[in-house]
Amino acid sequence: MSANTFKYLRGNTQAKTPPFTQAIALSGDRAGSKGMFQFAGFAWIYDTKAILVQGDVQSLKTPPEWRQLLRLVNLARRLRKPIILWNLPVVHIATEQRKTSLANTQAIQNTELALLKLPHPVISVFDENYDGVYPSPERIWNDGLVIVGSLDTQIAESGKIKIIQQPTEITSAILDLLGQAGTIPTSELIANRRTSLYMFAKTEAEFSSKLPSR
Repeated sequence: MSANTFKYLRGNTQAKTPPFTQAIALSGDRAGSKGMFQFAGFAWIYDTKAILVQGDVQSLKTPPEWRQLLRLVNLARRLRKPIILWNLPVVHIATEQRKTSLANTQAIQNTELALLKLPHPVISVFDENYDGVYPSPERIWNDGLVIVGSLDTQIAESGKIKIIQQPTEITSAILDLLGQAGTIPTSELIANRRTSLYMFAKTEAEFSSKLPSR
């Protein structure tokens, strides 16, 4: 991967202070290996360093994008850093894209397995610019979730979900969740992710089996 250093500023935010103080974008060196993310690379919140992947509901539609995400997950493992997924509903997109092609299916499976086994926290953020339908799987599989402006108080029952009203609160919310997840043993983090995705897959299968055949 090649690196390009710059100050990270989110494009359409109303926040006066960006949540990330500095970032280094990483892109694939091989032809066709770069995904269509808005940002992918290192990001700092003061002294806290993480791997940041920012996208939207149109991201992760092709094998190169999944392979780039996989490389970033593996980089987080090697460097012992958490991952922050920004406006990127990974499980929702994977469910939609899994059967589109054999290449996509293989890339998705490899990436999901790496995410499930990552021994460091995975935090998802959905900010005020997220314009997709909020997918329920993202509430349960990761180690922390930040939502800006949601009025659905029922999803805040879990301690790992933070619903905030202002973008300026994102920084503290991420740091709180990283600190909270950092106290959980690695084996428990991984077990929680696997259990959550297993229950989601089981529920989806049961729902599909009850649909009338065409």
